[in-house]
Amino acid sequence: MDFFDKQELARKRTRWLVIYFFLAVVGIILALHTAFCIALGQRWDDLPLLGITAAGVLLAVLIGSLVKIAELSQGGKVVAKMLGGTLVEPGSADSEERRLLNVVEEMALASGVPVPEVYVLEEDAINAFAAGFGTSDAVVGVTRGCLRQLTRDELQGVIGHEFSHILNGDMRLNIRLMGLLNGILFLAIMGGILFRIAASSQPRSRSSDNKNGGSITAALFVAGIALYIVGWIGVFFGKLIKAAVSRQREYLADASAVQFTRNPDGLAGALRKIGQLTSKLENPRAEEASHLFFGNGLAVPWLNLFATHPPIEDRIAQIAPHFEASRTEPTPPPLPVTEPGEPHVAAAVSMLAGLPDFSRTAVHDVHGACALVYALLADDSNDSLDTIEVDNAMQAATRETLVRRSELGSAQKFALVDMAIPSLRRLSPHEYSTFRANVKKLIEADGQVYLFEYTLQKILLRHLDAAFSKPTPTRIHYRKITPLLPDVCRIFSALANTDESNESGWDLAFQAGVEKLGKDSKAYPFAREAQVHLNEFDASLDRLAEASPAIKRSLLHACAALVLHDGTVNDLQFELLRAIAETLDCPIPPSVPCP
Repeated sequence: MDFFDKQELARKRTRWLVIYFFLAVVGIILALHTAFCIALGQRWDDLPLLGITAAGVLLAVLIGSLVKIAELSQGGKVVAKMLGGTLVEPGSADSEERRLLNVVEEMALASGVPVPEVYVLEEDAINAFAAGFGTSDAVVGVTRGCLRQLTRDELQGVIGHEFSHILNGDMRLNIRLMGLLNGILFLAIMGGILFRIAASSQPRSRSSDNKNGGSITAALFVAGIALYIVGWIGVFFGKLIKAAVSRQREYLADASAVQFTRNPDGLAGALRKIGQLTSKLENPRAEEASHLFFGNGLAVPWLNLFATHPPIEDRIAQIAPHFEASRTEPTPPPLPVTEPGEPHVAAAVSMLAGLPDFSRTAVHDVHGACALVYALLADDSNDSLDTIEVDNAMQAATRETLVRRSELGSAQKFALVDMAIPSLRRLSPHEYSTFRANVKKLIEADGQVYLFEYTLQKILLRHLDAAFSKPTPTRIHYRKITPLLPDVCRIFSALANTDESNESGWDLAFQAGVEKLGKDSKAYPFAREAQVHLNEFDASLDRLAEASPAIKRSLLHACAALVLHDGTVNDLQFELLRAIAETLDCPIPPSVPCP
């Protein structure tokens, strides 16, 4: 199961989740309607009363859900702060936090996503979570007990599990779960409010006005009690749905983490320690986010009905020691460009070890990160630096970094940009506006846009704009590839034309992509374009971004086959692949291994 399969599975789960909650809301409407009919002496088939009840319930659930989702719309950091998390500064000197940051950076680079912000919860329990709407606003949180009790391999297994949730599309589903549950809970809250209003407005005399007031009070009392009871019954079933959905996702995340690290003993060791110690959190709001955690964040509930995680013993049995033995048939490895694995983790560790000290220091500081980006985009003559709006200290830092830019390879530059994202998110809105304008000025300084500049800007804007403004979700407009074939042809042409050392092989590379796509070149006149301009390429990518996950998967597989047709991947091809992956919202590892 590759990245797109998991994303599609997450979408199917979301659809089923909506269906389950819709049925729960229908049940609530019918239960309330029955209660109102009994209280008011009306027939059960009183359609006007049913309509009023349904409208009221739907409005309340909608308001409650939207309020919670709006509260969480600022990204995973809201959840982390809600749980009492403290942001770990990228330049932290604490040994435990430094080890955690190193592991998170390794996992992020291996999976091809920006390094998420990291939070620590001051809890003795062993637990962790990932939260957010997507890779651009994701955060990873761990408890202090996780840092103190786990070995590095065990911590890597836990972080790998959380990155699996990020890549599997589970985080958005988790946010929606919280929103839908809050919508149903809102009914119970409204019931309590109506009950208190009725209790505080009891009539004190027997006048006709007070008799009318007494009737209103009685109606409020009945409505409040009914809403309160039925609302909590709805919450009961909502939590059952949440627990059932969450348990299945935990098995998938465990398996993905093992595939990620190729070290089942690390993850199993962390689970064993949870069994020996505890994963229960003390934070009073842990229940809201119980389905986000690595282990049960609450006390094990009665009969496991509300357990959001499978039993520890079952999870260990799935991954060690019987994990490999249970796979009776070997499965083909996923395509490297879309699915991270142990080789990518090893490559990320090696890349981090090979980074110059000055660059590692720069990305962990907000001003150093800005200087690094400016230096990566500046021209060799330094003239472009005179066009940007920075103070003297930033000019000096940028020029100092520029002197050492030649020490960095292409893949290292992109890795450093991914690592700098958390620091750049700490800019103020005004500072980010200036930074964004400066990036644009540096790219346009010489009157032309190079592929490296184009890709770097894609990465920065996609993952930083979301932190400073509400992102617009991409809608699926294309479920068939036919109307997109001219755009596919342009993408293939651009990739084929980047192999400057083998111009005679451009047509062969192009044909390799066409064949992998599964489209007969005779059925559609695929023809390599001799020259592809970046503005045309960008427009084609924007259209392809509106394609279904299945089309995106086929396209990326075909792009990988195209660049790997001769067994090598040059820097330009990787830069172009990275730009394609960023636009299609598909993380790729920092390198594409040859088959």
